[in-house]
This record gives sequence, structure tokens and C-alpha cells, in this order.
Amino acid sequence: MFNKPVMINVFKNLLLQAKKSYDEFNTADGKIGDGDLGITILNGLEEINNNLDKFKDDLSINFMLCSQAFVKKSGSSFGTLIAFAFMNISKELKGKNTCDHGDIINIINIAMETIQERGKTKLGDKTILDSLSFILNNLKENKNNVNYPELFKSSTKEALNAFKGKKILIGRARMFEDKTKELDDPGMLALSKLSEVF
Repeated sequence: MFNKPVMINVFKNLLLQAKKSYDEFNTADGKIGDGDLGITILNGLEEINNNLDKFKDDLSINFMLCSQAFVKKSGSSFGTLIAFAFMNISKELKGKNTCDHGDIINIINIAMETIQERGKTKLGDKTILDSLSFILNNLKENKNNVNYPELFKSSTKEALNAFKGKKILIGRARMFEDKTKELDDPGMLALSKLSEVF
């Protein structure tokens, strides 16, 4: 069951992982972009952790705090996408103190819709959207006794493997053409690494 204590624990673990993976994220992003993905993720997660004492039982309040943290600490396009996703999830969870399986599916759906609308991306472009799609499909296929941390971890790795040898079709990465076939999309890589500590 996902609730306030679980959410707090997840964000504490995510911050530790972001610190460990800081250089890896920046390096991966630097091959096709600004090289600031590690900075974006770390700054946002640090600000969230600075506000954990403001978390309430109402999960919508907590997700709005997460959105505000990324708005405050990140001017990057990736950070903005995360902020909008948290904001839209917050609206959907108003008054909810716990999330069941259906709610978690809904959260992933909202994140995907936000990224599609705000990021002007679609499935198959080799972005974090594709990783979320793998998570969503596996969530729909597994409804009983789900090990959520393991499902997130295996799904994001599955997505990375599925897109090996495929070009990134959106953003600045398009300039690098075939070179991107051999590279992991930085957002997909980051989600995979972070999901290891869910």
C-alpha cells in the first residue's frame, strides 16, 4: 500500500541514489544534450527532501510539494516535465491517503499523458515515456501480490534493452542520428537507476 510513510521513504532512497548516479546521469546526458540531467534530478530531489516535514496523509498535498520543488530548483525541460507530472498526479489524488493497484496504474497513465502533451513526444521515440509504457503494461498484466519495486526495476531494464540499436527520435539527440542507436536515452537510464531503490 502506497501512503505517506512509504512516500517519504521512497524519496529518501531516491535522493541517495541520485547522489550516487550524479556523474553517470550527467555523462549520459552530455553525449546528446546539455549534460545537466544529474544536476536536475539531484536538485529536485534535494528540495523534496528538504520539505518532507510538510508531507501530510493526503497524498495530493505531497505530490504538489514535489511539483513545487522541481519548479523551484530546475529550469530544464526534463525538470519541467517532472514538475507538471507531479502537479497533474496531485490533482487526481485529492483527498486520498492511500493508493491501491488501480491508483498506481492511474498515476503512471497521468505521467505518460503529461509527458506526451508537454514534451511533444510519442511512444517509440526512445524516451522515458517508453519506460513508463513498459511499467504500465506490466502493472496491467500483474494484479495480484505485486512486488512493485521489482516490477518497476525489471520493467525499466526491459525498456532499455528493447530500445538498444534504435535511434532517439526527439529533442537535441536527433542531431546525432545513428550515434544514438548505441546510446541509452538519459531519461530512460535515469528512471532505471532510480527504480532500483523503489
